[in-house]
Amino acid sequence: MNGKTYKLAYLDRQKLMVAARKALIAADARYYAWTPEEQERFRATMSEDARCRVQRVLLDDLLDIKCRTDEVDEAWKNVSLTDLNPLNWARLLTTGIGEDYIYLNECMAEGKTLLDFPTLYDYDYADYRFQEEARKRDFTDYDGIEYFAYQHPSWVRLLIQDQFYYATFTSLATYVLDEVDSACVEIIQQLIPHEYVDGNNHGKQEQGGFLWDVKVDAAGQEAQLDELRSRWYGCQRERWLALSESNVQRLTAVYVHNKDWDDDPHRFFVFTNERTLKQIRWCQFLSDCNSLVADYAEVEKLLAEEIGRANEWLLENHRDIQENFDPTVVKLLKFH
Repeated sequence: MNGKTYKLAYLDRQKLMVAARKALIAADARYYAWTPEEQERFRATMSEDARCRVQRVLLDDLLDIKCRTDEVDEAWKNVSLTDLNPLNWARLLTTGIGEDYIYLNECMAEGKTLLDFPTLYDYDYADYRFQEEARKRDFTDYDGIEYFAYQHPSWVRLLIQDQFYYATFTSLATYVLDEVDSACVEIIQQLIPHEYVDGNNHGKQEQGGFLWDVKVDAAGQEAQLDELRSRWYGCQRERWLALSESNVQRLTAVYVHNKDWDDDPHRFFVFTNERTLKQIRWCQFLSDCNSLVADYAEVEKLLAEEIGRANEWLLENHRDIQENFDPTVVKLLKFH
């Protein structure tokens, strides 16, 4: 394998499209003789062998990395972050479906693709049922929870105005609680200052691996910190359920927010409720979203309210723990 790589200064869309076209022909020489529907089905259900041939061509054409088919995965894994976005853009043209070449970076049941789920709701509800069945199988006393939109976000790739984007699909309740939790990390740090320190066995080699031994140092307040975090976790679960229930009554809406990470183009799509998901098809994603996009200022207002509520809750519970908590009493934990 030729390990030569170089930093891509600029790759125009035309070059990416030519590389993708060449890669699809390498995957199956009949590709451009098929109907658009047949082409889309092929992209969605591509075999492992075809995928490797596609990636081999993209590595060669875009990065001058020459390798055998059985070396593709290793070569792709070693591509620098700088070069990865153009490479993923070209690959999206060979794997995406619909008007926006959308691609879902999530595991699906064998034989299933996005083409089996017409709307976002169809996919999300199937994922909810899968998660619930797994919990009930693993925990015999699990009672289950009602379905609400996007309890777990999805990681997506797509083209927006012919530009490559990573995206996160989530619900208003999940998005708000995730943002609140990020803000509350700092609040908890201020209430009980702490840091993570290496334990005596951290990094020691054992059975072909290394031990992970990292402990919290809270200057003697470790038990109080653990209690505050435990209470906060329970509060978050209750608050997510309350927000999800109230959001059912909201108008159907999509809130869009740019949040680039490490120069990666990233966009959040936040959906109010189940009714919103039912109105958005995977294959017409952006066109279906357009009429539902609402002002993100509404989310910012809700965020401010929830962060204020969480701050008051943490202050009150921290005060209660400092006054009444007995760190010598060990609670029985229930794992779910």
